[in-house]
Amino acid sequence: MNQNLEEQVLEFVQNRHKKGESTASRHIHIRFDIEIIQAEEILEKLATNGKISKSYDEEYQENRYSLNQ
Repeated sequence: MNQNLEEQVLEFVQNRHKKGESTASRHIHIRFDIEIIQAEEILEKLATNGKISKSYDEEYQENRYSLNQ
């Protein structure tokens, strides 16, 4: 996986977090024009590495990601 893309996704998550928003794979899919599955893989890798945290949003019924507090 492209390291530069991962860094850009992390920066995107950070910027949304600064605005009080969490990020979903669909946001990454739209912003970076990549497949949803690739967006999910990147977000999962960042979460596994402890750079972001993952939670489930009942309202939207999807996983959401934000910076670790």
